Amino acid sequence: MDRNTLGITLGGFVLNAESLLLLQALEGAVDQAFADVQTCRFGPGDCLIQEGQAPDGLILISSGVVKARWMGQKSQEGPLLGPGSVLGDLSYLLGGEARATVEAMEHVEALKVPCSALTVIIEKDPAQGLRLFRSLAAINAQRLLTQTHAQVRDGVVGRGAESPMPGELSSAVVRFKQCAAAVEVDLRRSEPDAVLRRELAESFDSLVRLTGLLFPAVSGAMPAPDGPALQALRLELLPYLLLTRSAERMYRKPRGYAGDFLTIEWMYANEPGGAGELGQLLDRCFLNQPAAQAVRHRRELLKDELEQALQLTEQRPLRVTSLACGPAAEVFDILLQYPELADQVQFTLVDVDQEALNHVQERLLAHGLDQAVRLERRNLLHLCIGRQKLELEPQHLMYSIGLIDYFDDRIVTRLQTWIRSCLAPGGRSILGNFHPNNPTRGLMDHLLDWRLIHRDEADMVRLADAAGFAPGTTRCRFEQAGVNLFSIATR
Repeated sequence: MDRNTLGITLGGFVLNAESLLLLQALEGAVDQAFADVQTCRFGPGDCLIQEGQAPDGLILISSGVVKARWMGQKSQEGPLLGPGSVLGDLSYLLGGEARATVEAMEHVEALKVPCSALTVIIEKDPAQGLRLFRSLAAINAQRLLTQTHAQVRDGVVGRGAESPMPGELSSAVVRFKQCAAAVEVDLRRSEPDAVLRRELAESFDSLVRLTGLLFPAVSGAMPAPDGPALQALRLELLPYLLLTRSAERMYRKPRGYAGDFLTIEWMYANEPGGAGELGQLLDRCFLNQPAAQAVRHRRELLKDELEQALQLTEQRPLRVTSLACGPAAEVFDILLQYPELADQVQFTLVDVDQEALNHVQERLLAHGLDQAVRLERRNLLHLCIGRQKLELEPQHLMYSIGLIDYFDDRIVTRLQTWIRSCLAPGGRSILGNFHPNNPTRGLMDHLLDWRLIHRDEADMVRLADAAGFAPGTTRCRFEQAGVNLFSIATR
């Protein structure tokens, strides 16, 4: 079933993308989940869900507005839920009876997904079930912000409401949400307002910088300690980040870590995606952050270093190994620009992720470059402790541009010692690492759970020396954004 058929829109209800979160979690199993879907219509005053009764499925609102109320509720006005809302999720998660009554405020169209269909999916594919439960958890986290979102939409800044966040940060969050709400309304107009989009980007940038300033890392290895302020910040911003393509994938980590090959490929492409136009605009805000810029710039730096390697030795073929290669964009950059090098350079690309290697292989075949490149699936930790082997002739260049900032000094030293043992005399090791002066670190550490070990020049030289490279043979170089640092050590 096409997502447009489901009528998933944000409408006038800011960031109510619950059905979209559910569909993203069911990707690959949507047809099965919706095979027995029921189309439902309700008139004003009709009851969709009755408190105390057990719902037999999840209800996805396609159009119209409903109101929720429950026993013991202090306010007479319950929360309003619009298009895109998911109902019955709490009963599904906890089992048993509904915790609230939901009534139609106007004519409502909805889809009911039977619980039995979801149960079949979970039993058949536990990983799919995990994604489903994570999406329902995200939906409920978003619910906690419903009242705040309504206040922002109506121009009320929550006066008198106490927040564990510092006042400056709380104000920055409110400004960002107001900008997002203004853009959301503007999206329904025929002529987009460039000023509103610029203000959204500026408010996002300010929020990211302020997060880093208020919650600085304890050290290169340790982020700021968690606390109520950071927990409140995550609750406020997570629904927005989940609308993006890049940040959402980093947060979700479908390959087990934030910077997987596809995430890096998206950053290289610098083309925003996400849930609807607002999601794409927020993704653009993220892709404009210094950390994402640094990822794109390091590709150019590596291309430059590969060209230098060709000049440093006359031996051919030049033997080059990329560790944790990911999409290996820099390899394609140089081979597509200089096709004659396919006969002069022998690349070995190593990654533990078979999907990354499959991605590279497909592109190599498409360009007829598969003979110039050797792909090897290895666990680099196992390589450096001798549990796996990789047959390599002495290499002229070995590099890794997005790996060691996941590892502590002990592991990096062992890995770089192994790299040194694989180099020919005069061969070079190039290792990339995020520098402590990373303006995006607060966002990475506290909101995306992309916690890397940041290192400075002295750290990188010290690690190279500890790996056996002679003192004075290691130099450091930054990419254009000054966020990614590279140590270049010569054997």
